[in-house]
Amino acid sequence: MFGFKDFRRLWARWKESRDASQALDTLLLVPNDTADLADRNRWIIELAYWLRRTEKSSKNKPATTVEGHPEHARLRSFLKILDQRPDVKLKIAKLIRSVLRDNDALSLLCDTGVATKPSFWGEMTERLRNHLISPPLNKPELTVLFALGFVGPHDASWVHDLDDDLLRSLHDLTHYQEDNSGTDTMFKDMAEAIMILISYISSAGLSYSVRSRLRGVSGQDSPFYRLGKLAEDILKAEPRLNDSGYQAKLKEFQDVLNACYIACDDVYAHLDENGVSVETVFQVETMRLRLSRVEKLLEAWLHRDQTQLLAKLTADLILTVQGHRSIKRLAEQTFALLSRKMVERSAETGDHYIAGSRKEYFSMLKKSLGGGAIISGTVYLKFLITNLGLVRFFENILLTANYAISFLLIQFANFTLATKQPAMTAPALAQLLDDVKTKEGLDRFVDRAMALMRSQAASIFGNLAMVVPVVIAIQIGIILLLGHPTMNPSKAAYVFHTVSPFSAAFLFAAFTGVLLWLSSVIAGLIDNWFVLHRIQDVIRYNRRITMVFGDIRAARWGQWWRDNISIVAANVSLGFLLIYGPTFLGFLGIGMEIRHITLSAGQFAAAATALGWKTFLMSGFWLGIFGVLLIGLFNVLVSFSLAFNMALRSRDLPTLDRRRLYVAVRRRIKSDFKSLLLPPK
Repeated sequence: MFGFKDFRRLWARWKESRDASQALDTLLLVPNDTADLADRNRWIIELAYWLRRTEKSSKNKPATTVEGHPEHARLRSFLKILDQRPDVKLKIAKLIRSVLRDNDALSLLCDTGVATKPSFWGEMTERLRNHLISPPLNKPELTVLFALGFVGPHDASWVHDLDDDLLRSLHDLTHYQEDNSGTDTMFKDMAEAIMILISYISSAGLSYSVRSRLRGVSGQDSPFYRLGKLAEDILKAEPRLNDSGYQAKLKEFQDVLNACYIACDDVYAHLDENGVSVETVFQVETMRLRLSRVEKLLEAWLHRDQTQLLAKLTADLILTVQGHRSIKRLAEQTFALLSRKMVERSAETGDHYIAGSRKEYFSMLKKSLGGGAIISGTVYLKFLITNLGLVRFFENILLTANYAISFLLIQFANFTLATKQPAMTAPALAQLLDDVKTKEGLDRFVDRAMALMRSQAASIFGNLAMVVPVVIAIQIGIILLLGHPTMNPSKAAYVFHTVSPFSAAFLFAAFTGVLLWLSSVIAGLIDNWFVLHRIQDVIRYNRRITMVFGDIRAARWGQWWRDNISIVAANVSLGFLLIYGPTFLGFLGIGMEIRHITLSAGQFAAAATALGWKTFLMSGFWLGIFGVLLIGLFNVLVSFSLAFNMALRSRDLPTLDRRRLYVAVRRRIKSDFKSLLLPPK
């Protein structure tokens, strides 16, 4: 009977099999060169595992020691054993030649590490499938050997560092007792791979999405058009490096390759200026990878006697095979430009929300008072909508409209809503990170960080200072007018519970912070879409709009939307997310609610007023005050940290010492705490 111990033993064997390898005696039982391809491929893969094999006591040691790579020592030992056993050496030589002959090399040279699908989402799906399903051993492609054999993190390194003696020994082993037929197959495959890659590059470079973004270059003037003919002239015969005419051809080909790289940069510049298309970025990235592969293949093809070039090419193929499995790397490469543009757009907006001087600080305080006044009306409209008894569908629509219209009123009245700022101000702060390695740059960062924290505190204080008294005044007016408050005692007690620090308020506040950040991401995406598709010009030159409103009004309308599309998108999407975010999660069985400091403070003040003077005797009231402040803290921290991390990733600062930044900010707070509350004179 299969028991728990058997399961544990099976699970342990399964984990060990990941890096396990065959014993040397077993490895020397070599299949014939006429055996099934799967058996021959398996032997090559097992050899790679044996070379990578390490003792348990040395698993935590570095991959490269003073003596060199351990794989090199094992390979030398293996080759010495073969020299002592010529019969086994001959079988292995024949097996290697048969594997190289019966497996297609073009897929390895052309497609490895390069996207094989024409679109980003198609490539994403393909990588996900390859991540879950390994290729079969009997698939006649050299890519299979690289994908299944070179799975170690240091495989590319030890192959790249193979010395001349080992490379010569490997070459001798491959050609041991071989006749002269088929010796140029490898270089023939390289030449074919170069031509195939160039056909891909030319097709992509002459496509509409690339061609339309190149200024003053089209048709036969394009370097992508000239690439194929030049490559054909170079590859049609053996390399003649001593021929001056041949050298001139090589130089011309390299110049055209460089022109192709410049064209790729021009496409990026156009995207940077006119909106980012994810599919075009994916297409250009794929082109650049293929151009790089062409250069490496051509170098190895030209200098056939330099075995080090073959080792470097093999190491590069190993790296690209391993990188081709990474879905994360594909997403980072493709979305890098888009995320940077989104962050830059947010930074432009966020600069207006950071008060550096006292004048700006008090202006921010006044704006936040106006935001609090509008939110007080939002609170009572929410009470009214929820008390109408509508079906959930229509109630959600009205609640979304209530939030979205309120947020838009705050924005266009030039007021401020607390916690909406962090998602915008974080990218503005991240722009200063390029220079934080210097003392002056670090001081500028700390000054800006202090100004940001002051601005957040001013916005929260201003919102609360206005929303609480206005809500109380409206509640008292309703009691005097109708004779009863907007909620009964049980409802008011429930409101106290929703903001209590002993409830899940902090978790819901963190979730609200995520939604605040998501609204800024949506705004960036829609702003990019607006620019990419030139919607401003679509509005300006629309025939019916110009006939009805005239050319001047159409131009003004288009410009207004260009200036405000991200504002409208951010506020409308935030209203939508605050209502439908919890609703969607509810469908999945996840009970999530919204806790926003200004809205929660307004509801809390309304509940406290409804209960009357006895409120001050209730523990829930005093806990609720602390809970509201806790909600604000989580709103700000979560939305700011998400936006700040996104800004860091978009700016590619891998060596950033975050601890140094935190220490500098803490030191400033300790030395000048007053500046955290009021800007210096």
